[in-house]
Formats: sequence, C-alpha cells, structure tokens
Amino acid sequence: MMVGLPARGKTYMARKLARYLSWIGIKTKVFNVGDYRRDAVKVYTGKEFFDPDNVEAVAIRNLCVQNALEDMCSFLQSEGEVAIFDATNTTRERRRTIHKYCTEICCFRVFFVESICDSPEVIQANIR
Repeated sequence: MMVGLPARGKTYMARKLARYLSWIGIKTKVFNVGDYRRDAVKVYTGKEFFDPDNVEAVAIRNLCVQNALEDMCSFLQSEGEVAIFDATNTTRERRRTIHKYCTEICCFRVFFVESICDSPEVIQANIR
C-alpha cells in the first residue's frame, strides 16, 4: 500500500515497482484510486471535491476506494500475485480500514511504502 501526500511520487514508484515485478515474472497490477475517481466523476469539480466537509464528495471518494479494494482482491484471488494500492492513504483510519479489509476479509499480507518528498522543486515538477 502506497502512502504519502499528493505529488510525492507514489504513482511513479508504484508503476516502476509493478513494471519491475512484471518483468521478473510476478503477476502485478497497480490499483490507482485516482483512476477510479476520474471514472466516477467525469467533470473535475476542483478542490471542493477534496473538502472533508463535502459529504457527497466524501461518499464518492469512499466508494472509489471500496471499488479499488474489491478489484484488487479479485485480482489477487484469481491470477494476481502482487497488487499495489495507490492512493494517499495519509490518515491512520484509512490505513487501518484498508489493512483490515485486506488481512481479515481477503486474507492477504500487506506492507506499506511511504513516499516522502520535501523538495519544492520536485513537488512542483510532479504537479506539472
């Protein structure tokens, strides 16, 4: 499970790791919650969509997480060997929920990869 603030390189690292693991023959797939969100919300609604007080948006974001988790578990229960859950996952509650779902419901092992980047130049480059 990827962890880190936005624009810190989580998706980049997830894709590189998946590419390497696939190259050595391990069936790997990245489940990017942002892709699920973009599919669910065709028109980008701006920063209001990420406001924790926006109840409707929170429900949509949580549904996207749930859909990604279900797809990830289906992948691992069928042909997959490694799944990378790519989202910010910055709150303890979110990490705990995902960990519980993966370990108790799907019976998979989970480990966390945290991406930390403090360089303003790198962050700006990632945003562009």
